[in-house]
Amino acid sequence: MHTRQYFITALTFAALSLAQVPQAQADEYGFSTYGLGGSAFGAGQTPPPGTYITYITGFYEGKVNTDITFGNVTVNAGAHVDFFQMALNGLYVPDRMVLGGRPGFSVTIPVGHVDLDASVTGPLGNTFNDETSGWGLGDITTRAQLGWQDGDFAHLAYAQVVAPSGRYAVGFVPIIGLNRPGIDIGWSFTWTEKTSKLQFNGTTGVTFNFENNATDYVSGTDFHAEWAIGREICQGLMIGVAGYNFRQMTGDTGSGARLGPLKGEVDAIGPALTYTTLIGKTPLVLSARHYREYNVERRWEGSNTIFSGTVRF
Repeated sequence: MHTRQYFITALTFAALSLAQVPQAQADEYGFSTYGLGGSAFGAGQTPPPGTYITYITGFYEGKVNTDITFGNVTVNAGAHVDFFQMALNGLYVPDRMVLGGRPGFSVTIPVGHVDLDASVTGPLGNTFNDETSGWGLGDITTRAQLGWQDGDFAHLAYAQVVAPSGRYAVGFVPIIGLNRPGIDIGWSFTWTEKTSKLQFNGTTGVTFNFENNATDYVSGTDFHAEWAIGREICQGLMIGVAGYNFRQMTGDTGSGARLGPLKGEVDAIGPALTYTTLIGKTPLVLSARHYREYNVERRWEGSNTIFSGTVRF
């Protein structure tokens, strides 16, 4: 594996841990604890031993096409959201093997800003137009993986946990965290065809959501799939296309799910690129992806943009 591939891998690993980048679903608040779009180039590769630091910026802009539960109020169809987030990820890959594979561990700490403009129906049935915005800490994510390399084919199994540590309050207020613990488990692969310099990547996973004890709302179990196909067109530069698919497998439950089970779905596609260079003697990998969502049911619909950069220490 070339040095630039190591950093592409680390970057993907860190982006997967960014579970709070705002991908809206039919779960409570219309947001999922797993950040769609985090897995792209190098999805199935585990980098060599070392410590990696990644800075990630994400922006989501969209509208909701149905009513959603928002704490003790209802946000009505037509609401608009802008969500900006920054995150710092630290990844450690130890110099040891487990079950023939290479382990890795990471922590992601996000900070975000939300701006929500909506028609809101209150607990007593009164409807009013309102806007709320603000900054805050997001929900911290920890992740572990175990990866294997077999020639040109690499794959890994992972598990990540979302802790409800972010800014949160019940009502029409600027929340950055969801107050909803979550566990996501999945599998990723990368296959590189050396002659054509094409790279094929995929990730599938299932998110298990636990109760928001402030609202007695239990979001359903979610399935997600992500993919990316790219080609190295010159030294250090890979360009291609990426996408994601989401299906909520079980409906929402609990006394707080006033609007019913609300199973959501979405697909997205867009351009993606990764560029690796040197700053002095330190390798730097930069990545950018932009997704446009379609085929949306019972959730937010919009565009999702992710930028990130990784260095190794």
